[in-house]
Amino acid sequence: MGVQQLEAEVREFVETYNATFRSIDGHRIAALYHSPCVTLRGDGSIHSLASDQLVSFFQGVVDTYQREGYRDSRFEIVQVVPLGGHSALVMLDWEMLRGDGSLIRGWRQSYNLVRTKDVWQILVSTFHVN
Repeated sequence: MGVQQLEAEVREFVETYNATFRSIDGHRIAALYHSPCVTLRGDGSIHSLASDQLVSFFQGVVDTYQREGYRDSRFEIVQVVPLGGHSALVMLDWEMLRGDGSLIRGWRQSYNLVRTKDVWQILVSTFHVN
């Protein structure tokens, strides 16, 4: 796969991820993650999640975001790095937004993506924490 095709596929995946996150549906979000997966959160905590933990974990994340005022988010892809034929590293800048479009917060996050059965999934999610 060429770099341009990979970048297009990654952009499509992230757009789907963003739209799915807006659904506030832990089941739909969990389907975008490989099982097991690992996530380093913004607070520095590390979670290794098996398939039976994904839905409740991500439902808790979106419920918390919603309580904070989350209604939408936008992203900018900073970098996409191919990692062989079936994986990639993508670095993004995210902005979490209220319903009126105002900024709640922004952060940088990287994802190790894997392609399984022609579907991209997140294997590792890393918030860039200080």
